[in-house]
Amino acid sequence: MKKLKQIKFKKGKWLALIIAFLVTTPLWAQNNTAKGELILGLPKADFLMVTLITMIVIASVLVLVVAGYVISLLNIILLKEQREKGLEPEGVLTGMWKKWFQKQNFSVPIEREADIMLDHEYDGIQELDNHLPPWWKAMFYGTIAFAVVYIIVFHITGTFPLQEEEFEIEMAVAAKQVEEYKKTQANNIDESNVKFVKDDAAAISGGKDIFTKNCATCHGGKGEGGIGPNLTDAYWLYGGDIKGVFKTVKYGAKNGMQPWEKKLKPEEMQNVASYILTLQGTNPPNGKAPQGKKLEAKK
Repeated sequence: MKKLKQIKFKKGKWLALIIAFLVTTPLWAQNNTAKGELILGLPKADFLMVTLITMIVIASVLVLVVAGYVISLLNIILLKEQREKGLEPEGVLTGMWKKWFQKQNFSVPIEREADIMLDHEYDGIQELDNHLPPWWKAMFYGTIAFAVVYIIVFHITGTFPLQEEEFEIEMAVAAKQVEEYKKTQANNIDESNVKFVKDDAAAISGGKDIFTKNCATCHGGKGEGGIGPNLTDAYWLYGGDIKGVFKTVKYGAKNGMQPWEKKLKPEEMQNVASYILTLQGTNPPNGKAPQGKKLEAKK
């Protein structure tokens, strides 16, 4: 039995990985399902149930494998010691357990190896006509059964989505999350973090609509100026970058321009400020004379 202490389990790393998987999977699932999301195309309740069942199955199989491995080691060690002492080899298992173990492994006692010895020989090496162990064949048949079930639930009934459909589902969920995130961030825009969204066609279009509805009366339909200053030249009264224009729109100006912070959302003010900056250098007809200081827009 002392030799048993010297045995090192070479598969210890794999065992550690499996345990880590069993521990982290429910935590990951809880973190994601707490937000009410779909995970792998399944509602959170179904996913947690599948995860729990999977964990139980994996843990059960793991326990059986480890137990079988330990019993096999003990059996081999004891059989060897019993033979060295000239005793009848019995091993760890006796009675019905020994018969069951031999049946599962389809093992033939060493004393009867001559009965299954094949008649050919190569360099003094003889071959035994051993059959595959029943447990190995059961695993093989199990993979066939799994394949049949997989084909039915994934390809025939469509109970679970395939990878492409699963990807589309998760992308739709992600898109919805992005939209929700944008809604929360849109209300946090101010003159310190406003951005020139010149590459966002939808934002610029929205800014143009706001300008036409609220600003064209004073600044002209094309920004050429009227009661208010010309917005298409390089001259500015209150700043010509995105932060300056946003601040002017938000708080108004001393020349009589009203503040828009109570009538427009922060995102809308960012969009209209960005649209105004796109008018730079367009030189519309009937442009009003420059006002303020010449300042190249930083945008």
